[in-house]
Amino acid sequence: MNDEIESLLNGSIDLHVHSGPDTKNMRMDAMETARSAYEAGMAGFVLKSNDYLTTPLTYTLSQIYPGLAMYGSISLNSAVGGINPEAVSKAAELGTSFVWMPTTSANFLTSKTKPEEGIKILDTQGKLTRDTIEVVDVIQSHNMTLMSGCISPSETIELFTYAKVRGLEKIVVNHPEHFSDEQMKKLLNLGAYLEYTFLSCMPFTSKMSPQELASNISKTGLQRSILTTSFGRSSNPPPSEGMRMAIVALIESGMPPENISTLIKDNPSRLVD
Repeated sequence: MNDEIESLLNGSIDLHVHSGPDTKNMRMDAMETARSAYEAGMAGFVLKSNDYLTTPLTYTLSQIYPGLAMYGSISLNSAVGGINPEAVSKAAELGTSFVWMPTTSANFLTSKTKPEEGIKILDTQGKLTRDTIEVVDVIQSHNMTLMSGCISPSETIELFTYAKVRGLEKIVVNHPEHFSDEQMKKLLNLGAYLEYTFLSCMPFTSKMSPQELASNISKTGLQRSILTTSFGRSSNPPPSEGMRMAIVALIESGMPPENISTLIKDNPSRLVD
């Protein structure tokens, strides 16, 4: 079984990794995170911060570990000006690959305690704001990948409907557990991928068991699903170890190795090309 696990880990791509420096307490800095992934034989990862553009870090690390593909990202939270077309445009010019809609600054997250605060991407008429449209257009023109972040299901559907019209093929729904079956069907029909994070199975988050994770993936369909870790914080193991743990958990849940390979190699590779 160990050989099978290492074979799956080798060449895998994690589209959701955190590291230091960051405003949150992280287990490792970016250098240590890259070295760990390199030593594990991974093909690459996307470095995410909720507060700053990570592309300068991934560019520098790529010079140190040329066999490891590292992709920069920007999250459209308050720290970068929210839905900021200019920030996305400059990020694109620097070679950024992934754009997250608001995460920690999303109104969908803050509305329970502060309903009037947080970032929305829809206007009072329920339509995408002008800045959001401009951001999508920048993403399309630079062949970047659009991540839904932590916006609401209704916002996500409106966003991805427009993205489909603009011809975006690399669109990803984060946190699919927030969506109903009907909403999920709409998003899959729009060509979206669904990101399932192994963080959801960890004790501090504990949203589902590994068996439930495997079941959810089977339910929504293997061909449009990806598995990430969302690891990096001090309460979790290193991201590369998180990917190994995820592989073990899915094998023990009865998922065939070829299906796991689809989740961590084949489908992610379509989103980084």
